[in-house]
Amino acid sequence: MGLLAGLSPLLLAAGTPASDQCNPIPGYELALADQAVRWIVIGEIHGTNEIPALFADAVCLTARSRPLIVALEQPASDQGAIDEFIRSDGSVEAKRKFLATPMWNSAFQDGRTSEAYFSLFETLRQMYADRRIISVVAFQPSGLTERPTPAGYEKAMADRLAAAAMDGTTVIALVGNAHAMRTEVPWGDRYLAMAGHLPREATLAFNTVFDGGEVWNCRGQPVICGPSTSPSRGNPRSRGVEVLQDDGPYSGVIYLGTSTTASPPQANPAATPG
Repeated sequence: MGLLAGLSPLLLAAGTPASDQCNPIPGYELALADQAVRWIVIGEIHGTNEIPALFADAVCLTARSRPLIVALEQPASDQGAIDEFIRSDGSVEAKRKFLATPMWNSAFQDGRTSEAYFSLFETLRQMYADRRIISVVAFQPSGLTERPTPAGYEKAMADRLAAAAMDGTTVIALVGNAHAMRTEVPWGDRYLAMAGHLPREATLAFNTVFDGGEVWNCRGQPVICGPSTSPSRGNPRSRGVEVLQDDGPYSGVIYLGTSTTASPPQANPAATPG
């Protein structure tokens, strides 16, 4: 029986686009060719304007042909606030309420609470309103009774992604590129990265590659968060997907086709005096 067999009309409608206004990603059709693929994991460097926009394009393209659940590396404890915003009318009050939640107000601004991420949430809200996606799931473990080991953290992330997949749906996830590996991480005490815990035959994991630029991230000891520069590779590639034929950390590469610009933290109007 095919993956789409037996789906309810609601789920089928969720995979039907209201329009075809997707920015193309050359070669991305290769990620959608195998109907057995249930998880598409896109690894990123946090803190750019361009990668969340690319991910929105991938969501748009995937939703043309599949009932789709979107997963973001955001705290699971804020799932309720995410649900409320995604189902909202996007009013000023809805945005203000969403931005007052803990995920946007952490002292640790590592690029996942950026203006670009808020723009991504707004795009996903519109896609949900158009019944193009089913839901948005936060899969960063939070509220745990004890601090997990690095290996346990990766497994907990994967468990949430696995649980997000409803019958007949595809899950597309945006996550830091180390978590997107299908193999053990290549440093320290080796442990299996998140994507390696997902069913191998049903998972595609991509690393996003860009030609230098700026990112907003956290680094150093003591930790400092802010813009930093990534050097140009000197060999820019056009935007598009390359599927790899080896058994390495990733199933393939998504070339951004440009350098990046840093996206600063999203301002919280509720915290602005006056």
